[in-house]
Amino acid sequence: MTRERDNMAFASLARRADLPPRVRGLLDGLLKRTIAHFEIALPRTLDDIERDLFKLAERSRSNAEQQKHFENLREIKLGRADVAPRFLEHVESRLALLRAAPGDPARATTGAAPGPSVPFELVDTAVFEEDLALREMAGKSEIRISLVLHALSRRFGVLAGSPAWPYESLPLGPAQFAAAFGYAMRRLDLDTAHRVLAYRQFDRTAMASIAPFYEDLNAWLVSQRVLPNLQIQFARRPTDAAQDAIARRVAQEPVSAQELADAAAAREADAGASGDPELFKTLRNLLSERRHDVPPDTPGRPAFHASSNDLQSVLGALQRSAVRASPAGAAAGAYDSEHFKNTLLVKLRRASPEGRPLDLAEEDSDTVDLVGMLFDYIARDVSDNAEARTLLTRLHVPVLRVALGDKTFFTRRSHPARELLNTIAETGAQWMGDDDADPALIRKMQLVVDHVSTDFDGNLGVFESMLDDLSRHMHLLARRAEVVERRHVDAAKGRDKLDVARASARGAIGRVIERGTPIPLVRSLLEQAWTDALALSALRQGEGSSEFKRRLAVAEKLARRPTLPSVASAEDAELRDELDTGLRQVGLHGDDVRDVLGGLFPPPGTGPLAAPELDRIDNALRSKTRLGGAEAESHAAPGPASAGAALNPKETEMLEQLRKMPFGTWFEFVTNQQGDAV
Repeated sequence: MTRERDNMAFASLARRADLPPRVRGLLDGLLKRTIAHFEIALPRTLDDIERDLFKLAERSRSNAEQQKHFENLREIKLGRADVAPRFLEHVESRLALLRAAPGDPARATTGAAPGPSVPFELVDTAVFEEDLALREMAGKSEIRISLVLHALSRRFGVLAGSPAWPYESLPLGPAQFAAAFGYAMRRLDLDTAHRVLAYRQFDRTAMASIAPFYEDLNAWLVSQRVLPNLQIQFARRPTDAAQDAIARRVAQEPVSAQELADAAAAREADAGASGDPELFKTLRNLLSERRHDVPPDTPGRPAFHASSNDLQSVLGALQRSAVRASPAGAAAGAYDSEHFKNTLLVKLRRASPEGRPLDLAEEDSDTVDLVGMLFDYIARDVSDNAEARTLLTRLHVPVLRVALGDKTFFTRRSHPARELLNTIAETGAQWMGDDDADPALIRKMQLVVDHVSTDFDGNLGVFESMLDDLSRHMHLLARRAEVVERRHVDAAKGRDKLDVARASARGAIGRVIERGTPIPLVRSLLEQAWTDALALSALRQGEGSSEFKRRLAVAEKLARRPTLPSVASAEDAELRDELDTGLRQVGLHGDDVRDVLGGLFPPPGTGPLAAPELDRIDNALRSKTRLGGAEAESHAAPGPASAGAALNPKETEMLEQLRKMPFGTWFEFVTNQQGDAV
């Protein structure tokens, strides 16, 4: 497949003045709905890609590999703003080609025709791998949503004045969306592996759940009277009563999205069951094209092909020896499928009858190679020293025995052996990192693999039971992780709310102090414990609550007092009650509360407290643990630079003097009324 040039000029609907007004309006409506859908799906896809690259970097086995992941991550962050415009530009160009003649300039600008024809040319491996990933993405989507695509292709045929469009050239089909995403990502300087990773993430995030988008397009076209009476007919199959019932239902009334999805799944399952031999043959053909030419066997030395029983017997012996040689917890080196195949051939030749060579049949040899390629591919994403590599290596022989006896292993996604292999590989990559591996999970995985390696002897029920067991365990782990994550999120939200409440309280107290002239004890009380009491009111009931306003009024009354009162008044009694309640709520002990109230409101006949006693109360207030713990201490309003602690004119003048003093100036601070200095 040819790569599109980045400087290519695309067609646009604005330049298609030759289109009929009704067709032009319908295409504009389809484009608007496509833009609305992918303006949400594309940023979410890029977020998922960045998250996956960051995880890969964290699990990297070397600094060079980690650096490569981070470089590609940085490239995506820098260029993500261009992805959506380029994607939508490509999509619009395909819509603009509707009804364009072969010689039309609009068609010439894109260099592509809407038909399925593709020129043959030599391509390098990287281009082929990327194109293969895009085609695979489009093919899976076409299978999943074939029914809604069928209806959309017929309606596009009406707009274009042509028969129903093939899926691969449908302007808003999965193949064109895949091509548009490939074009959008081509501007980014990514290597092939990371570009393919991005394509697969687009498939998982945007394309796997795209069926409602196509249903919306069909529904909108129906509302615009484009084939409003189109009926989807299912092929009648006497052996499938459920599908016949759906077909009869569709012939009478519109079918729901769930029924369409169920029918598509049934069709896919039926196609897989009937086409397994043909699909396996296709895999073998691709494998033969991949191989280099091999010289034929030497004439005169014919080899016997191992029978199925002989091959299973040799593999069973290898399986038992692998269990004895690889106890649980043993480390595994780099996986090598070629070495395994050579070992298997040596074992077969030793077991040959009458001293004549015993070799693999062609189909069995292809199966061994395909399973080896599968394990090679899976092992690429697992660290060499990870426990998951050991577990996967020990599954090679049991999985190969399954594949040799059941070719649906390659073509049926729900095959128990495939599902167990996928579960272990994904679990090893996501849950069993080198540093933070869960010992309980490792033991569970080891038990599952031990059971399969020891007990499997042709019965797929072993894989099914172990898959159910492991799935239940992983579901429990996922639920636990969700609970922990929810707790962390709730705690983070609580800290954020507390920070906002503290900032609001500090600002309010700062304004109160700026307007008044509080004595040192009152200022310490307001900046410390009473700020916490005010923050607690804001956190629980909000800044507009009566409690918050009441406590703010207490702060204003205290700040306006230039000296301590000598005679108690009715107003003082109200202040005492409010202070007592607020200080106890923020954790001040009863004795400390009584000391503070005694310092602010001396009992009758005692007079104001002495300076040492006031200093002791002040120190008690400053040493109290703040609301929110150590984090609150670091955010407390300590001095003039704080946003919540405004400076009066005298303090501002003193601050300017301090700024002008040279480094090393000696300061003396008077600590009490007796004139003691430090």
